[in-house]
Amino acid sequence: MKQKRHLFEIQLNSITDTDNPTKSEVEFILHGFEVSHNYAFISKETAKKSLHTLNGMPIVARYYPVSEAGANDDALGSHEMYIDKYREDGSEIVAMDTIPIGVFTEDAYIKTIIDNEGNEKEVVVGKGILWTSRFPNVVGLLKEWIDEGINVLSSMEILYDTYRVENGITEVLNYVYEGHCILNSEDRGGHNKIYPAYDESKLTKLVAQAINQKDKEEKENMEFFKKVYELSHSDVRSLLYTQLETFLGKKEYSYISDVYETYFVVNTYKYDEDDNLEYDKYFKFNYSKGENDSIVIDGDSKVEVTIKRDWVEVSQFESIQNELKEVSTQLSEKESKVNELEKQLNTISTDKKTIENKFNTASETIVQLNSKVDELTPFKEQFQQQELDKALNEKKEFYGGKFEALNAKEKFESEEVQELINKTVYENEEGSNAILQLNSMLVDMVTSNKETNSEKPAIREVSSKRENLIPSSDDFDSRYSL
Repeated sequence: MKQKRHLFEIQLNSITDTDNPTKSEVEFILHGFEVSHNYAFISKETAKKSLHTLNGMPIVARYYPVSEAGANDDALGSHEMYIDKYREDGSEIVAMDTIPIGVFTEDAYIKTIIDNEGNEKEVVVGKGILWTSRFPNVVGLLKEWIDEGINVLSSMEILYDTYRVENGITEVLNYVYEGHCILNSEDRGGHNKIYPAYDESKLTKLVAQAINQKDKEEKENMEFFKKVYELSHSDVRSLLYTQLETFLGKKEYSYISDVYETYFVVNTYKYDEDDNLEYDKYFKFNYSKGENDSIVIDGDSKVEVTIKRDWVEVSQFESIQNELKEVSTQLSEKESKVNELEKQLNTISTDKKTIENKFNTASETIVQLNSKVDELTPFKEQFQQQELDKALNEKKEFYGGKFEALNAKEKFESEEVQELINKTVYENEEGSNAILQLNSMLVDMVTSNKETNSEKPAIREVSSKRENLIPSSDDFDSRYSL
């Protein structure tokens, strides 16, 4: 079943020192009631029967110290599962290389949270304490993550004895809480970030204060299967374990010994009804990788295998060891480059999302502006036409006066002159040429008028005396006689 990932960014609230520096109160969201990323789920009804089993269970972690003081490259691990031998009979058991750094101090309970999409969601929550003074480095790393806004991830550990599998999904029907592991919450110091099987499995509160631990409740001694809720993208083992469960029968157990690019080798052992070992064999399965880090095991490819051993010269073996060291060094360098590229990719993805949001906002604004432009276009065209008509009338009035002053009204009304006047309203080369032609016409007409007037000069007489030009007498002879 393909599951869609929804990350609920549940932040750690704060860390505050108090009068008792030995304890820090913590609150974890353990799990929800949907299918986890390792294809298992616990119903609300089943969880209610097991809430009391959390009280007294350890909070664990695997701490990797700094390479040197102030290096800030310390990190946490995961459940650190490995196969160990039972001390009494030497039988194989699943062990974990983590240490308790705190304890749950009360029963788990169910509460409702709001995810980032605004939806209500029921989850199982547990409260406890960390031993701050005994593990200052772990708590110091948690404080650093909190200060940097990094979610502190975690993964629960349970033991269960009843389950059913349908369509590749394991439903746990009866279980007890065995503990809770704080996971490495960022790529740091050569250690990859570990993702929980439930997106909700995060530390939500860490406040340093004294708290009384409740009495532990006696549990019945039962034989359980061990299950951890963890999903690591750098290792396909957990996904193979999940798929492999669907191929196991009753009282049949397995341990994956080797994982290769297209196949893996698993040690399978089975007990009969009287708990006697029926067989202990190794099998090889082919598998393929699907989308979203999914794994598909080819059940028909199952074949029994055995280990092949050979003898080689010591010098040849040393040469092989040197080659392996060189390959290991190259692999470490490539892993470092991959981590750096992943960080760059995360940065690019964030920048891309920001740019997309800005682009979408800009696109909406452009659509709105285009709509406004469409609404205002008729008014703009009307205004432009009015301005054009006004400018044309002013030009006609201007040139009309010029031509009329030169007694060239007929020339002004000619098609040629009117066409030139129409062009003068445009502020371009065509308009400039029209103005030049009209002015040339006017100059030519002024010159022509001057030449016409010079052909018939006026006769003027100038009198050197201005007195007695008008007779003083008013009688007829005095005024008109020579």
